[in-house]
Amino acid sequence: MHEMKQNRSLREAFEVLPPRLIENGVERPAGPEDEVTLREECPMEGIFAFTRTWKNKANRERKIQTVFEIRTLYPVEHYVIPCVLYNGNPWGKGLEPKGLTHQGKPWVFSYDRESIPSCTLTENDEIYTALFASPADPISITSSCSLEQEDSGAMRQRIFHPVKEEPLTYCARDKYAPPSESYITLSPGESFTVTVYTAVGKPEWKNFGMAALLDQYSVLFPLTTKAVHPQEKIWEYGVGYAKRLITECKGVKSFIIGTLPGEDGLFHYRTDECFELGWCGQNALFARMLLEDYGRTGDRDSLSQGVEILDNWAERAPAASGLLCVQMRDTFRKGEASSDTCNMGWGAAELVRAYRLARSLGMEKPAWLQAARGLCDFFLSHFDERFGFGKEWKLTGECLDQGGTIGGFLLCAFVEMYKETKEEPYLRMAEKALRFYVERDLNGFFCTAGALDTTCIDKETSIPLILSSVELFGLTGKDIYLEYARKAAYYFTSWMYHYNVLYPAESDFERFGFTTMGGTAVSAQHHHIDAYGVMAVPALLRLADITGDSLWRQRAKALYDNTTQCISDGETPIRGKVRPFGSQNEGFHHCSWGMERGSLNDWLVAWPSSFRLYAISEADMGTLRLREKQPE
Repeated sequence: MHEMKQNRSLREAFEVLPPRLIENGVERPAGPEDEVTLREECPMEGIFAFTRTWKNKANRERKIQTVFEIRTLYPVEHYVIPCVLYNGNPWGKGLEPKGLTHQGKPWVFSYDRESIPSCTLTENDEIYTALFASPADPISITSSCSLEQEDSGAMRQRIFHPVKEEPLTYCARDKYAPPSESYITLSPGESFTVTVYTAVGKPEWKNFGMAALLDQYSVLFPLTTKAVHPQEKIWEYGVGYAKRLITECKGVKSFIIGTLPGEDGLFHYRTDECFELGWCGQNALFARMLLEDYGRTGDRDSLSQGVEILDNWAERAPAASGLLCVQMRDTFRKGEASSDTCNMGWGAAELVRAYRLARSLGMEKPAWLQAARGLCDFFLSHFDERFGFGKEWKLTGECLDQGGTIGGFLLCAFVEMYKETKEEPYLRMAEKALRFYVERDLNGFFCTAGALDTTCIDKETSIPLILSSVELFGLTGKDIYLEYARKAAYYFTSWMYHYNVLYPAESDFERFGFTTMGGTAVSAQHHHIDAYGVMAVPALLRLADITGDSLWRQRAKALYDNTTQCISDGETPIRGKVRPFGSQNEGFHHCSWGMERGSLNDWLVAWPSSFRLYAISEADMGTLRLREKQPE
C-alpha cells in the first residue's frame, strides 16, 4: 500500500501531453487520420512505462515523425542531457551546443549521443523527472530528445521517433552540419509501437537527480558485458605496446605519444616530438607498469627500460621552481616552457608510486620521490582560494591560466606524498583542495578542463576527484569523503554508455565487434567514446566494497570489459591495416561526429594501454573482483 501511494505521489510530478506528430514538415496534434493508444505501467517504484501504438487510419501511405511529450508540474532549476548538455554547458570557450536553443529553435539530439537513450532529466531540490527511450527493441530506441522550458519554469521533455537532429547537427569539434531527419513510413492500416520510460524521485543531493536515475536505470536494464580477452593477455598487450613506443627525444629515452598510419600503410611514430609525462602520453605510468611487469614476470628488459625512463624524467623534468616539465622536449628549454596541472599531477603521483614499487623490488630511487616532493611543495604555497591550483603555469612559477577543475589532478600527488612520508601538510592540502573543487564545481554536477584538447565540461577531470576521495576516506575515515567519492563517481558514470547503440552491418563497429555499453563519452566538446573509463575501475570496486552497493561492481565490470575491445593482435587487419601489437585506437565514433557513425579512428595513442595496465595492477585480484563475492 505504501509503495502504491508513493508511486501516485511521484506520478504527480509530471503530466503526459496529448500525442503530436510531424508530417510534411508541420508539427500538429494527432488528428482523424491517427489512432493512438497508450498503456501506462509501473514496473518498479518511481519508474513509469508508457507503451504507445500509433496507427495510420488514412487511405494513403504516410511518412511521419511522432512526439511523446511530458510536462513537469514543478519549476525546473537544473537539467541534464547526459554526455551532451550539463545545465546548458555554461562553462568553456568552445562552440559545442549550449543552452536549450540555437537561434530560437530547440536543440534536438539523436539517442546515440546520450549515455541513456534519448534521455532528458529535469530537477529542483525536491524532485527530478527523467524521460528516456526503451533500449529493449530497435523501434523504441531509434529516437531523439529535446527540452523546452516554459515561462513558468516548467519543462517539456520530448522524445521523437525515429531519429532527427536539429536545428543543426554537431558534426565535429566546434563544427556543425545541416539538420538530419528520418521518418516512419506507414501504409494504410499499419501501426507501430514504442515504449518510453519516466523516472521520478527525490535527489539525494542538490543537482544530482542523475545519480538516482543511474541507479534506477541499472536495475531496470542491468549492464551486461563480457571481456574480449583474459587479463593475462590484456597485460601482455599493454606491455607490448609500451615497448613499441620507446624511442628517443633528442637522445633521451622516453615513450612517444602514439602511432599513426603513413602512406605506406604502416604505423609510424607521431612526428612532433611529443613525449608526455601524463595525460595522453603517460610516460610515468607506463614506466611504472614496466617495473610492475618485472615484478610479475621477471622480465629484466622491462625493469631496465622502466628504470631508465623514470630516471630520465626525474633528472630532467624538475625546474628550479619545483614545477615539472610535462614534455620531454621542454626539458631543453625550461625558461620558455609552461606546464599544465593535469600532466604534473599525473606525473608526480606516479613518481611516488614508482618510488614505492622500486623500493619493494630492492632499489632506492630518492630522485623520483624528490621530483614529486618539489612539485607538491610548490603548490603548498601556491594554492589560491579563488581558483585552486589553476591550469597552466610557467616553469618559472607564474600562473598563465587559472581556469577549470583540472587542478584536481594534483590531489592524487598530495595523497601519495602523504601516504609515503606521513607529513601532515600534504594531507591537509589534499583535504582542502578536494573540498574546494567539490564545492565549487562538482556540486553543480560538472567538472571542467581536464581534457586538454578542449575547453569545456568533461568527464576526465572527475577521475582525480574519485581516486582521491576514496583514498582520503580510507586514510581519515571521514564520511564526507565517501560522499565526495559517490558524487564524483555518479558524475563520471553519467558519461558511461548503459546500452548498445544500433549500427548498420557495414560499419566498423559491426565488422570488428565493438559495442558501446561501458564506453565513456569524452566531453561536451568532443562527442566520441574512448577507453578512459577503465581508470575508474579500481576506485569503483572499492566503492562497492565500502558501500555494499553491487551496482558499482557492475559498472566497474562494464567499464573494464568495454576497453578490451578492438585491441590489435599484431596480425589481423583493422580498417585494412595491421596495427602494432597491443595498440588500440583512441576514438570510437558512435554518433554523427567526426567520422561515419560506428567508425574506429586510426590514432593509436599511448594512454589506453597504460590505463588498462593500471586497472589490473591496482585491483590485483586476478578477476578484478568483477564478480560478486562468493558466499563463505
